[in-house]
Amino acid sequence: MRPVRGANTDAEEYAVWLADSRSALITRGSRSAQSLSWARRIATDSLDCSPVAFPLGHYRSLGSFTRAGGLALASALDTNRRAEIVRLSGNLAEPVSIELRPLPLRSDSWTSHPTLSADGQLLVVASDRPGGYGGLDLWYSVQRSNGQWDTLRNLGPEVNTPCDELSPFLTRDGTLLFSSSGHETVGGYDLFAAHLQRHGESVTVGTLEHLRPPINTEADEIFPSTPGDWESLLYWSSDRREQNFDLYVAEKLERPKAPPPAITEVEPQTPTARLRGRVRTADRLPAVGADVSVRDLERRRTVAQTQSDSTGAFELSVPTERELELVAESGSGFYDARRIRLRRSDTLVTLPDELTIPLVLTLRINFPHDQARVPYDFVLDSNGMQTNRRWTEELDRVAANILRYRDRIKRIVLVGHTDPNGSDQYNLQLGQRRVEFVIEELIKRGVPKELLEGISAGERQLLPRRPGEPSDQYYRRNRRVELSKVLH
Repeated sequence: MRPVRGANTDAEEYAVWLADSRSALITRGSRSAQSLSWARRIATDSLDCSPVAFPLGHYRSLGSFTRAGGLALASALDTNRRAEIVRLSGNLAEPVSIELRPLPLRSDSWTSHPTLSADGQLLVVASDRPGGYGGLDLWYSVQRSNGQWDTLRNLGPEVNTPCDELSPFLTRDGTLLFSSSGHETVGGYDLFAAHLQRHGESVTVGTLEHLRPPINTEADEIFPSTPGDWESLLYWSSDRREQNFDLYVAEKLERPKAPPPAITEVEPQTPTARLRGRVRTADRLPAVGADVSVRDLERRRTVAQTQSDSTGAFELSVPTERELELVAESGSGFYDARRIRLRRSDTLVTLPDELTIPLVLTLRINFPHDQARVPYDFVLDSNGMQTNRRWTEELDRVAANILRYRDRIKRIVLVGHTDPNGSDQYNLQLGQRRVEFVIEELIKRGVPKELLEGISAGERQLLPRRPGEPSDQYYRRNRRVELSKVLH
């Protein structure tokens, strides 16, 4: 196992698709936008990458390439960050001549990471479409005799979990390689293998196999691929070094019947503690079935998740000595989040304060006076005081909540509020500009534009002033954008 020489840069390298013994396609970029480019294969572990990327057309990102049976597909993000599968037509050896057209899969959800079987008749994708098991699931479609693709079907619980399954790859013999954070893993996302068997328009899944260390590590492993037998030659991407995704290769893999003894000696197991808490609704009732998750902020991965019971209570096993973010959220409301750090000596910790899921979410993005485009880095709390949460992180969390429960939401209403300084008309305009800023940022994060409705209240809905509250603090509390959900 070793890095692929000539491929890895300061950017993120996500995937390699091997066209033949001499050439490959590389997916490279950032976590928000990628591009495809050719590479010449010098050796199994060495590539000479072209600086010329495939044209994006009207898309902002292109990656996750697959080709079989004369059909070439890739993942694309449009300008609203909506993911879809596109067909590439033209001479792939001459990227400037390529045209991109959406593949008609009849899906309005986030759908990406295509892979085709060797005969081009079976397509597997990752999608958050309704009807799955939670997060991103793997779905499949079989091509009909008329060339049309059948409705996407879920691969089932043998593959999918309440967490994410993504970056599928079909080998020549019909084995499905993919990444998951929901099965029993060494770290965050690990690589798995399962053989698929087709029966007409349906597919069954064989025994699931975990690829084990040293392939899988405490870091994330994603986008497996191979030109033939994955046990003989396997490529994948991992952020095991400096949290930057790079390409790796392993040859002549062996599948031991039991883990070799050295595996247990690589790193000591991270100590854990039980974390208990309770979730309430905005009217102080138990929040039943709220989604509760814990994220490791440094390693950028979800380490535990559950749902609250009939009393609103939950219990999780979480790592100690780590900076963690605890989030409770629901489809009818928004979320409550807090940062925690447990000591190594902790075995059972009960949160002293309940988490409360609000029906109206108040964002206090801290703008300079009269500004609506360039905020200060950190948001304000309900007292108008600066927190340690960046506004970008706050909007990431808002967008994630909306997208998670998108099928239940008819629209999101955003109301902009200002302090009483200035005229009524001026403050109405200022509140509208700040609402539009939030809407633009949510769209960049994948929230559909048609879900978002922005209005301004200006200074017409001022908060009650607290006794002895300084004017500048009172003004800061009033500068806010409030979000509420209109459900189906």
